[in-house]
Amino acid sequence: MVAQMWTGLAQEGVTIAIPNWNHELLLPRAIDSAFQTLIRLRDEDVPGEILIIDEASRDGSPLLLRQLEALYYREGLRVLLLADTGTLADSRNLALVHARYRYIAFLDADNELIPENVPSFLRALQETEAAMVYGNLLVRTPTSRCAMNLLSNESVQFKLFQRNYIDAFSLVDRCQLFDLGGYESGYRALEDHEMWLHLAVNGRKVVFVPLAFGYYYVLPSSMATTSGNKAMEAESRSQRIYNQLQARDHLPLNTNLLRFHPALGYF
Repeated sequence: MVAQMWTGLAQEGVTIAIPNWNHELLLPRAIDSAFQTLIRLRDEDVPGEILIIDEASRDGSPLLLRQLEALYYREGLRVLLLADTGTLADSRNLALVHARYRYIAFLDADNELIPENVPSFLRALQETEAAMVYGNLLVRTPTSRCAMNLLSNESVQFKLFQRNYIDAFSLVDRCQLFDLGGYESGYRALEDHEMWLHLAVNGRKVVFVPLAFGYYYVLPSSMATTSGNKAMEAESRSQRIYNQLQARDHLPLNTNLLRFHPALGYF
């Protein structure tokens, strides 16, 4: 099984992975941005695909996705329909297993890529040999035409051990995430935060690129606008694992303050 998972991991290219759970009305915008991104990547001779993982949605998502797959399979759209609702960590791990290419752009159905900037993020990931790169997310309401806020707009700093400020919307090196065991499926919230901490303490590079990576559409039920016992439990667990002695401020990290601009390099 392990050998099968690693087959083809180093094949150069980008898989755009979209987990979905009952976001039928948002999927077309996210998928369209993914297709436009594939066009931009192919203009630079970078192969790519779109992999959508539906987490047992009960709205019209499964029907919509099967129709889109039938229409656009040859253009690189694949769909996995799950029988049960798991965690986002489970869906992201499935993407790591089923993706055809080494690099994975993770976005949720309420995200939208900025296609013309994705090649710059890919270049940053390759030149820095980072495990993950991320950039500014422009926050919008579902019907707005301009951004009202920014997310993921700072480099990794020690305060990441106190709270998460980096969204899951990012570009990752599948090989490095596999090497560290993938996402922790025991987390039912903030699984991306746990992964960033996991990468940082294991000496992997997490690099901020000061370009706009995409849009984050805030909904009443968005994770960015809600909190609860699951999130509090996840934060407590991360503190127990990664900073139980409150010593991280005094320990060096390979990833601390790493920034990369395609025109300037590291700075």
